[in-house]
Amino acid sequence: MPHANIELVQRVYGAYMQGDRDAVRAAFDPGIRWHNSGYDPTAGTLDGPDAVLAYLMGENHMEDYRLEVIDILASDERVAVVAKTSGRIGDQALVNQFVQLLHLRDGRVVEVWNYNWDQRGLAEAFAAVAAIA
Repeated sequence: MPHANIELVQRVYGAYMQGDRDAVRAAFDPGIRWHNSGYDPTAGTLDGPDAVLAYLMGENHMEDYRLEVIDILASDERVAVVAKTSGRIGDQALVNQFVQLLHLRDGRVVEVWNYNWDQRGLAEAFAAVAAIA
């Protein structure tokens, strides 16, 4: 039987991929903090559901976006997701492998840390697109 926290994260990922903003919001603690590693424009910390949802489900997201979950590991307070995303920003194709660490409390996502494999590649892709725009 899967760990309850794995099931929670799978539901959130499913809602995200279906564009169900309300279901994603319902999974977030009101004080959620979201951290992105790296040097690209998405790097840094976001505070609160509105800021996190604007980042996750904004209009400036990649085209042809795909998300492949490779593995999920869980404890009573944390879930680690190993995954790969791909898509395009303009003509620039991107593939990003990452580890996402989620801190959960009372059935809600309290804090998230994203660790991208190729931080330099992401920064260069965003810079190349910005230079064209």
